[in-house]
Amino acid sequence: MLMSHSVEEVYTKSKVLHEKAIELHRERYRVQGTYDKTRCQFLLDDVRSLARDIERGLVDLDRDFSK
Repeated sequence: MLMSHSVEEVYTKSKVLHEKAIELHRERYRVQGTYDKTRCQFLLDDVRSLARDIERGLVDLDRDFSK
């Protein structure tokens, strides 16, 4: 049996992806002009992983919010 996500779970993952992208942007464009390249790469990899999960994940449109 394949695991599917509810629309609510997709929304939550999208929200986390957005927060991680903002964190990446803030780290990369600090006021001081320097940034932690390793941290930026880690955040970028995380954003890409979440995006792939959202893109490729199955979504059950018939699943109720509470289930």
